[in-house]
This record gives sequence, structure tokens and C-alpha cells, in this order.
Amino acid sequence: MRKLIVTAAVAVGVFTAAAPGVSHASASPHSAALAKRPDRADWEEVMAAAHMRRIGLARHRTAHFRSYAGELGLSELATIHPLAPGRCREALRYLYGNLLDLENAEPGENWTPLRRLVAREPSIRACAPRRTKPAP
Repeated sequence: MRKLIVTAAVAVGVFTAAAPGVSHASASPHSAALAKRPDRADWEEVMAAAHMRRIGLARHRTAHFRSYAGELGLSELATIHPLAPGRCREALRYLYGNLLDLENAEPGENWTPLRRLVAREPSIRACAPRRTKPAP
């Protein structure tokens, strides 16, 4: 039951924030202030979710391990704040889809095509916080 709730919450949160072509300006007065990149805390969550994808797609993992890695990655993404349209949001959309695939892993599946696809998808580095110059 908890898995279903987490998955539903992630799906609503990510796809609401990531729906292409949806104008968020009319959705609420606060939507104009959406950041294009996550803050430092959200960036750590994104990196943790990407790590779960990376270890879930590693060779010689069991379907149970892949499923658990996908579930953990999705729970990490559930906590980030909505983002404005851009490269980062697109990269997170792909990450979310990959984690859903992992969460639904079945024994005997061939993961090589997904590994190749992930290598061509937008990098989550597009979400990295910008470096600030130190004060003199």
C-alpha cells in the first residue's frame, strides 16, 4: 500500500510539474517564481535518485534489487520542489521514467536497451546548482 501511495504521489508531483505545453502561469500566482534548477537540498535528492538508477541498471542485479532501487529513487524524487520548464525538468522526466521501469522489473528482462537509452538521455548535470564566486 505504501508503495502505491509513494508512486502515486511521485506521479502527480513530477508530471504536474513536468507536463509539457501546460502553462503554469495561469495555474497559480506562485508559479511564475518556479526555479529552473533545484536548490542544493533538492539537488542532493536528484543525485540520490540518479544513483539508484545507476545501481539498479548495473549488470547482474536481480529483479527484486532493481525494483527496490527504482522504488527508492522514486521516493527521492517525490520530495523535490516543482521546476520551471527547461533542460533540468526534461532530464528529471527521463529519470522518473527510468525509475518507474526499474520499479516494475520482472525476472528475466533484458536491461541492455534501457542502459543504452539512458546513455543518450539528457544528463541530470543540467540540474546542478550554479557555482557562485567566492567573496573577495
